[in-house]
Amino acid sequence: NTTLAKKPAPVFDISTTQRFDPQASLSFARGHFQTFSLSYADSSLVTGFVGRDIVQMGDYYAMTRFGCALDSNDPSMNGIDGILGMGMPDASLPNIPTPLIFALSSDRGGIEGANYINEKLLKTRKFAFLSTADSAEIQLGGYDRGSTSADMVYMPTTSTTEYSVNVQSLTFGGIELLDWKDKDVPNALPAILDTGTTCLIIPDTLLGGRVTSKPYSKFREIMTKGMSFYITIDGHLFEIPYECWWQRTQNAPCVQKTPPSYAGLLLGDVVFQSLVVEFDLTKPHHPLIGIAPRNPIYSPVPPGGLDRLHKVAVVKVRGLVCCLLCCLEPRQAAQG
Repeated sequence: NTTLAKKPAPVFDISTTQRFDPQASLSFARGHFQTFSLSYADSSLVTGFVGRDIVQMGDYYAMTRFGCALDSNDPSMNGIDGILGMGMPDASLPNIPTPLIFALSSDRGGIEGANYINEKLLKTRKFAFLSTADSAEIQLGGYDRGSTSADMVYMPTTSTTEYSVNVQSLTFGGIELLDWKDKDVPNALPAILDTGTTCLIIPDTLLGGRVTSKPYSKFREIMTKGMSFYITIDGHLFEIPYECWWQRTQNAPCVQKTPPSYAGLLLGDVVFQSLVVEFDLTKPHHPLIGIAPRNPIYSPVPPGGLDRLHKVAVVKVRGLVCCLLCCLEPRQAAQG
């Protein structure tokens, strides 16, 4: 008999990241540091302290707060230097910094205090996002029409704390996965557009008796290579092509089931490879989502690059959208 030694479970190793050093920044606001502890739906936890310095993204920079992570219980964070949060202020806690898109935009309403003299602010609080299998791009102030193959269609979000929209239909190979029992009434599920999610995540329950079969289980039964998903979002039909939902490197579908506690969909990177999504936060309590098909011949700005339309390249690691340095590098280093 042979006894095999158990491999130790992987742990987070902060030495694998490029950490921001407050001592190296002349503009870092020194003083009392507030700590934070942030947990996610997958039970991962990040702890650290809140710093204040000049943060730059693209051409725009402002004095603002940001989180300096010191520890995590999630080994998948190894090698990741930071997470770029672009969410809504209503979702944040008092001790968590303002989302960067608000800190970098004018008319901030005093969220981060009086304007700092050395700032260059974004005049329109909008940004768009798209990705490929190994890269991604943020477009600031709106969206680049050259990146889409049709005009944007706009719809209100169903929440002021998350980028959620209504989905009425999801078909695969012409077969409806959301087969509503009562077709005489309007039916829809909430769907969260989440750049931090890798796959298309769909329910695997009967949704309290609203559908005739479990959507994820039905997909597994009929799954065929080469076919597309078609999703109806707020009455508009969009395609998720085969090359976007099939993972060639793993020879497996990038489609998963949601936890039973969530009766909705998560539209992750699979969708952002298919579509260009614009987030209009001009009115923070009435956000709009714009969606358009992706132009297949459009290529994102190369990593480290920036073009005249203020599009910023970001790096994708394990489905996360990452920005330089563990706590969002301040201005002097964030231009790299």
